[in-house]
Amino acid sequence: MEIKNKTIISLLILLFSCTSNPFWDDSGTIEMKITGKVLTENNQTNVPVSVWLETFDLYTTTDSVGYFSFPITNSQTPNGSMNGPVNLYFFIHNYELDSVTVYFTNGMFSKEQTDFSKDGELINTVEMKKILSGEVILHFNKNSIQTRDTLRVSFNLETHSAVSIDTYKYILQEDGSDFHSGLFFRSLTDNETITIYRFSGTDQFGISVEDQLRNLTYEENESITWTYYLVSDSLNLSSGDYEVLPYLLIRHDQIPIGLIEAHHDPDSILTLSAYYLDLPLDILPDTLQIN
Repeated sequence: MEIKNKTIISLLILLFSCTSNPFWDDSGTIEMKITGKVLTENNQTNVPVSVWLETFDLYTTTDSVGYFSFPITNSQTPNGSMNGPVNLYFFIHNYELDSVTVYFTNGMFSKEQTDFSKDGELINTVEMKKILSGEVILHFNKNSIQTRDTLRVSFNLETHSAVSIDTYKYILQEDGSDFHSGLFFRSLTDNETITIYRFSGTDQFGISVEDQLRNLTYEENESITWTYYLVSDSLNLSSGDYEVLPYLLIRHDQIPIGLIEAHHDPDSILTLSAYYLDLPLDILPDTLQIN
């Protein structure tokens, strides 16, 4: 009798210590992950791609050569198992939004897939197409800014497809001419230190005039220069090195709100605020040194 009891106890210990259950499909012990590779067209700043899986709300970024991987841990729950298609999105703000689909059956990867293997590996490399390229150029002596100087900055952009952009412009009331407004100065020694510059002035009657949000549309293969003017006294920058970037909000069609929320609150990150720079963006900045 004692031998029989010891045998039963040993069997129970063996069953509960196994990493997989030999009698039923134990989802909690099966490691599932999605992997793949993404290439980006003419990525000048090597910004990583944001990768977001809807429904599961899983987020990661690609590594230096474009690979990504994340585990799937909640496809089977006491409330039910995941069944059907789930979209996986790839995002850089100035690239076309791309996506693939992974299928689930009873919380596991379906055997029949279009974009993935049955083990969750992306079959084909995703190749992201660029919407526009751009470079910031400072047109003044960066090492000798004088009091009350008016400084000129250019943003040269080239469109690779038709695009609609929201940006700020300062409109001169007298003749209707305008120039651009809304620049970020991000410290290179402390990325958390971000200064936003917006032009403001007065009209002929001494009334304060602020910049305005405007929508601009461009066709494919256009070359455009945005011009900015800054009053040096209004910069209020401490000593140090800064990269200078423009605010431009590209209107993407049907971008999932969850993808934006994976970066930050949409009410902040899509506006002219410091959180905007949390968006992945491939734009060449210029550098300003304040002594």
